[in-house]
Amino acid sequence: MRIPPMTRWRSSIANIPRGSHSLGEVTLAGTIAKSHGISSERARIYGQWAVVYLVSGNGSYQDERGTKMKVKPGDVILVFPELAHSYGPDPGGEWNELYVSFKGPVFEVWRDSRLFDVRSPVFPWLSPERGLPLLQEFFTLLGRRGIQMLEVTGHWQCLLARLFTRHPFISHEGVQPKWFLRALDTLERNAIVNDTELRAVATQCGMGYESFRKKFTMIAGQPPGRYALSRRIERSRSLLARSHYTNKELAELLGFHDEFHFAKTFRKMTGLTPRQYYALGHDTE
Repeated sequence: MRIPPMTRWRSSIANIPRGSHSLGEVTLAGTIAKSHGISSERARIYGQWAVVYLVSGNGSYQDERGTKMKVKPGDVILVFPELAHSYGPDPGGEWNELYVSFKGPVFEVWRDSRLFDVRSPVFPWLSPERGLPLLQEFFTLLGRRGIQMLEVTGHWQCLLARLFTRHPFISHEGVQPKWFLRALDTLERNAIVNDTELRAVATQCGMGYESFRKKFTMIAGQPPGRYALSRRIERSRSLLARSHYTNKELAELLGFHDEFHFAKTFRKMTGLTPRQYYALGHDTE
């Protein structure tokens, strides 16, 4: 696929090699011209990673963590799989983007190493005049005959390295302490929170478990274990409000051990089964 000239930007989809790989894969890539973005009224949980590169226009990004950031040409948005978010142009403005969607355990390693930092999902990269030629190399690779998904994933990680090492993330911590933000990053990724795991989080935050639990509860309004589960259930409710998902699909998407654990937790925290919740929401439409 040839990336269109900036002056004649158009929507197009790249050919992705067939097949997948257990380490990870690129699932979708392309360009969008004159995008309306994703409205804040219908914030989206995407279910996989994505990089959005703004080529022209100005707009904003916001997510369920309360992050609100301006977006300008040359900026990159990193979409987190489980994070409800929205982005798009300013009223009456333009939004031309290039995007790549990807998933797999190898990208969770990037998150664990804190290269993917949920606190700063928008950051500056290169100007479109300089960035698009580098991205063209990757899009050309996608169309190469006989290329395998493992090779595509490897090349995509090389490009991600260019993205994330040139402009390190800028932290937007506000008045919340660093240990609390570190705990949120960990807890929001883990649905199964037993005593051993919670103690490990406390150790990562540099404090004993009881001190960690008390301080976390004072700031968040609930203990860390319940916070982690409640965040997962909130996301499952958001997904069910938008579409029909099986318990197995929701369990896999949200990181539960299995569909039975998910369904039991959902009913305990909402008073309804996932099916009942879905039916209740859609019967009123």
